[in-house]
Amino acid sequence: MNTPTTTLDEQPTLTWSDDLVMNMDKMDQTHREFVDLLAATELAPEDQLIASFKSLIAHTEEHFSGENQWMQDVSFGPGGCHTDEHDMILKVMHEALRRGEQEGNLKLVRQLTGELAVWFDGHAKSMDAVLAMFLKEVAYDPVTRIVHKPQVLPEGVAAGECGVPLDEASSQA
Repeated sequence: MNTPTTTLDEQPTLTWSDDLVMNMDKMDQTHREFVDLLAATELAPEDQLIASFKSLIAHTEEHFSGENQWMQDVSFGPGGCHTDEHDMILKVMHEALRRGEQEGNLKLVRQLTGELAVWFDGHAKSMDAVLAMFLKEVAYDPVTRIVHKPQVLPEGVAAGECGVPLDEASSQA
């Protein structure tokens, strides 16, 4: 029997596990779909790799757009850094797709899927974990986009800022 092989003969770099659970249904569902699509892409035969990667990109765009909206809805202070990371990942994915389609560089696409798995594991356990904790604290419903505890939202925090604002003395240095 002649079975198509991939560069991975065993397991994908990342599979869904309890340590990725944020205890927010919508986020967990989206993250699980991402992990599953990522694994399917990583293990896809060469003749299906680009189509699988396109599906992964489409899902990732929707995934990141949703999280970005949630951060905006609650004026999440570190949202700018989180959104910047989303934008950077999508830019890299689109460039890999371009090179895969135009240059036939499937090795790059396959390599990126493994690297995305490593990145996502860290991203989910850090940035997304902090976001989930904050969303739960303000009782945010990502489906209805309602903040049920608006009194918990910090006052005067601008959403979308990355890093700590420089004080006047630091900016003159």
